[in-house]
Amino acid sequence: MNRLLQSLPLVFLSLGISTVSHADLEDGLAAYQAQDFAKALVEFTEDAEKGVAKSQYYLGSLYDNGQGTAQDYVAAYHWYELAANQGDAAAQYAVGTMNFYGQGKAEDYGQALVWYGKAADQGHRDSQYNLAIMHANGYGTPPDLPTAYKWFKAAAEGGNADAQYNLGIMYQDGVGTEPNPTESTRWFLQAAEQGVAQAQARAGIAYASGQGVERDYLKARDWFTLAAEQGDVPAQSFLGRLYLNGLGMEEQDLVSAYMWYKVANSNGDAEAAKVIATLRGYMKPDEISTAERLATSWVSSHQ
Repeated sequence: MNRLLQSLPLVFLSLGISTVSHADLEDGLAAYQAQDFAKALVEFTEDAEKGVAKSQYYLGSLYDNGQGTAQDYVAAYHWYELAANQGDAAAQYAVGTMNFYGQGKAEDYGQALVWYGKAADQGHRDSQYNLAIMHANGYGTPPDLPTAYKWFKAAAEGGNADAQYNLGIMYQDGVGTEPNPTESTRWFLQAAEQGVAQAQARAGIAYASGQGVERDYLKARDWFTLAAEQGDVPAQSFLGRLYLNGLGMEEQDLVSAYMWYKVANSNGDAEAAKVIATLRGYMKPDEISTAERLATSWVSSHQ
């Protein structure tokens, strides 16, 4: 079974909310929102030099992203670290990520674990997710699937869609925890509702097979369609199978079946070619022509 553990996300920075009273910080945030990054740099610098953690963090982000100044990972790391040492969770996440990727300093998975851990303990969702990834894959520590499960669950409960998907995989395969089809499908559905294509495909499989939910081919088709439209190849093949067997519909739809198998085949599913060859043996020429045209149009519009 494929256990796709999502890769570490790059640092993302939210500069939109602040309730602190420091004037330079507030002015810096206002300038940032107005995309006056040069002014934001000045304002954040003044407060950062006074030891204000949030200004240190935001100043680090400007250097990190080269906004209002040349990109400078060393300066970014310096300011992030000052804020992180004051307990700022977002800065701790940033320091962890820079250690992981070797930005502003040498790559250091051990320090990445330390800083992600500090932020994760404060409830920082993406640090929890990255900590899970590191424990699952053995970055800077021996692989530890129960610990990975712990942090995926924390991040999933906080709304991280990739964590929800990975938690579904862990419950499905009994990795780091006991197998639980109901919990597996519950987490696949949460990730699916956030638009994760692989989770949508897994949700479709769950409804088609009655795994953790009552079998419902209509819902299976809906989830497979959403995933297929995002380019998920297994979902495209499963969708073809539903149309071929008339599951959740009054009768077979061979044109739609052929079309989705053709799409899946064009995206690398070699097995789909065998089904297409069989279909060509008993479909009418005009049906084949229509299905070929629909498949070509779909592939062209999704390139």
